[in-house]
Amino acid sequence: MTGAAGAGKSTAFLAVAGTVPGTCFIDGDTLASARRPWDYDEYWEFTMRVCGDVLRNGLVPVICGIGLPSQVLPAAESAGFRVNMLALVCPPEFVRRRVVERGYGEAWRHPERHVAVNRDLQTVMVAPPHEFATYDTARHDARETARAVAAWSRSAVEQSDTDRWA
Repeated sequence: MTGAAGAGKSTAFLAVAGTVPGTCFIDGDTLASARRPWDYDEYWEFTMRVCGDVLRNGLVPVICGIGLPSQVLPAAESAGFRVNMLALVCPPEFVRRRVVERGYGEAWRHPERHVAVNRDLQTVMVAPPHEFATYDTARHDARETARAVAAWSRSAVEQSDTDRWA
């Protein structure tokens, strides 16, 4: 699950984590804090190793963090994984306002970077076997967004079960 700072990822993550059987929700910030130098390629390779461990234990990993398909998919493909991404998006003025109001660490210093991530997520195309969908959090309240994320997570578990036996 991805999205720009302020798109609603953390709110949905906290509402849904632990409620969808067969999933393991992992905060991307926690994974990032385990890495010393900030290198997107290395971060996503590390994240895919964690996902492999989770999958070997019979669960579907759901990573919540900022990531574009162009950053995530090369590491996933290298690890042999098919990725189903859900991007939480909203209008640029929402991202700008939320980033400035809430701070998000140092993000408030560069709100336009997050606006650009949000824009990129709204226009990206992903080729099969990967899947990519967007969900506009400005059109739905936090409860509806959490329900949508839970439904997307349940679908990922069902697809995973199908993939195992196909």
